[in-house]
Amino acid sequence: MLGVVAIVTWPDKKVRVIFCDVGQGDGALVIQNSFQMIIDAGPENKKMLMCLEKYLPFWDKKIEAAIVSHNDLDHIGGLKEVEKYYQVEQKFSSTNLAKNDVIRSGEIEFVVLSPDQDWGDDNKNSIMGILRFRDKKILFTGDVTSEVEQKLVWRNELAKVDILKVSHHGSAEGTSEELLAEIRPEEAVISVGKNNKFGHPTKVVLDRLEKYGVKIWITDTQRERVVEW
Repeated sequence: MLGVVAIVTWPDKKVRVIFCDVGQGDGALVIQNSFQMIIDAGPENKKMLMCLEKYLPFWDKKIEAAIVSHNDLDHIGGLKEVEKYYQVEQKFSSTNLAKNDVIRSGEIEFVVLSPDQDWGDDNKNSIMGILRFRDKKILFTGDVTSEVEQKLVWRNELAKVDILKVSHHGSAEGTSEELLAEIRPEEAVISVGKNNKFGHPTKVVLDRLEKYGVKIWITDTQRERVVEW
């Protein structure tokens, strides 16, 4: 088990999280001063690279950490393009991360919640974790299914979060009632491609989010979502 990975940077009072518009895929960028972390990198379409170029200073070509939730190309495909122009210091995936591991830089923490077993399915084996900054929390879900979500709920391993990164681009297989009742997010971000062939996000997921009064941000129409604390 990896335990705690400490990444030392200069302290800063603010953190920015950018949910990049990567099309039909997931890609997020976490920034605090000179520390940058990627959580998924979208498909191989140069959109993650464009997001980095937009939000990082031109002279900073180092990404301190990259987390890949799982090996689907819409989550990992863009990483090859990123590595052509940026030095990625540390890469994390389910091969070197396990439940309760923590990636830490200053006041930023990414705490791994799942997987804690081999589900025999790439989506279910997605890294699911909480990004924390002081009292703020974002739940990243990869492409996990309701079965994984419910297991965490039943074990009382989840609590209220500020933002939910919706699982699997709004597929009906995730974002269960049990999850939403437990975490009560104020906002949900759905990373999805315009006019995608999968019908994401599904009406059932949108209806669930609306039932719980969650503000919804969808990248295919609203582009990237930038959160600053």
